[in-house]
Amino acid sequence: MIDALPTGFDQLLRGAIDLHVHGYPDLSAGTPNRGDDHDVARLASAYGMSGWVLKSHLWATMDRARALTVPDFDVHGSITLNPPVGGLEPSVVELAAAHGARVVFLPTWGAAADVERGGYIATLLGRVSPSFGEYAARNAIALCDANGALTGRARAVIDACHALGLALATGHASAAESRAVAAYCAGIGQRLLITHPLHYTTDLRDYVDMGAFVEFCNAPLVHPDAHLTVRDVHAALESIGPDRAVLTTDVFSRWVPPEPECLRMFVEQLAYLGWTAEQIHTMVATNPRAFLGEQT
Repeated sequence: MIDALPTGFDQLLRGAIDLHVHGYPDLSAGTPNRGDDHDVARLASAYGMSGWVLKSHLWATMDRARALTVPDFDVHGSITLNPPVGGLEPSVVELAAAHGARVVFLPTWGAAADVERGGYIATLLGRVSPSFGEYAARNAIALCDANGALTGRARAVIDACHALGLALATGHASAAESRAVAAYCAGIGQRLLITHPLHYTTDLRDYVDMGAFVEFCNAPLVHPDAHLTVRDVHAALESIGPDRAVLTTDVFSRWVPPEPECLRMFVEQLAYLGWTAEQIHTMVATNPRAFLGEQT
């Protein structure tokens, strides 16, 4: 595959860390989304990338991350606080940290906001598990109370992340919940990533003003039912600039190339629209490292 790419294909990806990589299997072993994790990680290294954060909607990924050994390429484990791991439980965060987690994702399909809107991942999981809809609805997790304030459990989880030096991402929280999380994180100095906010809102300035990083994914741009284009991302980036923006893939479907090629396509298109190599490096390398708490 590399031999077929243009000269200098890796130029914009050197040192990149993709903070949103779904391994195989994620939703089920019977839903093949791409090749073997190790093969794709080696491909990412050949593209000049430095690492991944491996994410699962169902299970912790620390052991899988540790098993993916590729020279000069770091795979970071994470945990997503969906119902199978107990939801908003600071003890789960503490145990995940003890097993090497670097990132904690707040609930995705388990979020009450996602259950209410009938999220895409929930739809796919419903095809795997006939009882899933009832399970998700019964265990839906709200981050805020009826008055819009963060719940005590949400604050406890964020506090645990802060005490342990873990990075935090918002999962599938609503825009209002994400703002509440961002405000609390700003108050205690917790590193935060607002995950794929263009799914829910185009008003991104508040997040940046509160010190959060803002994620832009390739996945919604390449889906057959895509509601966003790269020009939407371009416009959103123009509204906030590159200094708190992060570019990721978040892909896990058969119709897309492996993650490193998806990320290359994404950054090449943004370069075509006028973003400089330095700005792209900020969004794929410098900012991800800062989010993970690494020196840049």
